[in-house]
Amino acid sequence: MTARLDDKRWWNDDMISIEDFLLFADRTLDGWERVVGRLDDETINARPAEGANSVFVLVTHMAGATRFWTEHIILGLDSDRDRDAEFIASGSVDEAIGVIRNTRSLLHELAPDLAKATVLANHPVTATPIAGEWTVGAAMVHVYEELAQHLGHAEVAADVCVN
Repeated sequence: MTARLDDKRWWNDDMISIEDFLLFADRTLDGWERVVGRLDDETINARPAEGANSVFVLVTHMAGATRFWTEHIILGLDSDRDRDAEFIASGSVDEAIGVIRNTRSLLHELAPDLAKATVLANHPVTATPIAGEWTVGAAMVHVYEELAQHLGHAEVAADVCVN
């Protein structure tokens, strides 16, 4: 028998586990390290076009977004995020690798609390910075969305700046 979307018997609220999330987050963070590893301290700060973001800016923004959404939006902790500062950040390849590894560590450290929150995947989050009502499950998907979409931006920026 094939499950149908309108047949609620097949649905399981914790179908996507924190382990599933971390598997794909880690794979994406590995991609971040590969991109940064192709650069030097000059090219990581180069902007591929006027108004575009450097790879270092994208690393900084990805880390800021990940921390904000996991700690503040999902877990309800205080935030001191300075989003504007993310877009003027600069630094070395070693610093960027450190930021990526700290982001990975953060996700793994928060995993037990995020796992508890995702059990309530259909419950509203504590704050909604984007219009509409967000569930915990939607916020977790958004965390991964930020990791992945900005990796794509970083790959393009690196391609332009290296070639």
